[in-house]
Amino acid sequence: MYSKMPKQPKQWETWHGMHTFLCDGRIMLGPDIGVTGFAAGLTTAASVAFWIWVCPQLPPIVLVVGALLYALTMFFMIACATTDPGILPRDPTVDDAEAAANAELRRTVLVNGRAVPLKWCYTCRIWRPPRAAHCSECNVCVERFDHHCPWMGQCIGKRNYRYFLGFVASVTALCVYTALASLVVFLRAAAAVEAALALDIVSQAAEREPAACATLVFPAVILLCVSPLGCYHAALVCNNRTTNEEIKVPYGADNPFERGWPQNCHEACCEAGARKVRPAAAAALALQPAADPAEDAAAALRPAEELEPADEEDGRLRLV
Repeated sequence: MYSKMPKQPKQWETWHGMHTFLCDGRIMLGPDIGVTGFAAGLTTAASVAFWIWVCPQLPPIVLVVGALLYALTMFFMIACATTDPGILPRDPTVDDAEAAANAELRRTVLVNGRAVPLKWCYTCRIWRPPRAAHCSECNVCVERFDHHCPWMGQCIGKRNYRYFLGFVASVTALCVYTALASLVVFLRAAAAVEAALALDIVSQAAEREPAACATLVFPAVILLCVSPLGCYHAALVCNNRTTNEEIKVPYGADNPFERGWPQNCHEACCEAGARKVRPAAAAALALQPAADPAEDAAAALRPAEELEPADEEDGRLRLV
């Protein structure tokens, strides 16, 4: 008789992070997914109220455009909340003694001629590549870590940053569009009011069109919060910085990753999710002696698939 091989647990079944997995590990949700659901519910409720009570008083195209903006906002929200932000796999082979020894070491890697320090993560037992950081909320290291966003339910990093930018842009457009369309309906109601005082006109118009008043005020309040955030991240993208780097300033005023604003925007919006980069590549380079510093700098910025041919899933997080 043949004995059955013991079934190996899948990686998501022995996960050390704070994430929740659905569909046999195919969908990963962050620890704050409840906040994401709350935000999605508010957005849906405001949009439905706008469609039912405001849009019938306007041309049909207003409803079509509003529905498209809502769908775009929901797409970017779901994509950002369920996409792996660039989690770096842990190294379970490192014992406590080796971890303590590595914590005392200092490693650097050359980037554009500048020595960028690498940090040892005692929790994940890895040398973090440049721009990576450990998120205490998710309990994982994330490549090109920007920040932990409770509204998205998880970290914002290399692989989902462009979806975050898309969400901020789309929700800003949705708020502006909804507020302006509601303002048109509200002004029509105000024009039909016969009163001398402006306060009386506004109050009576709000009584006649309470839905338009609500869908005017609520998006305007959200816009006051989201639009500065959008401007802030637009500046970060143009300068090739992350929120984490902007706060901690690890490289000083001279940013070694600066490549000019056109290339910086292309990197943030197009390169991050389009090519697979082995997360351990930069750390591995730092541990290898380099005969020529120029060659080491060039290798540090080269995609991992150019450094060493490998399967695209090699070094990436496997959830199934």
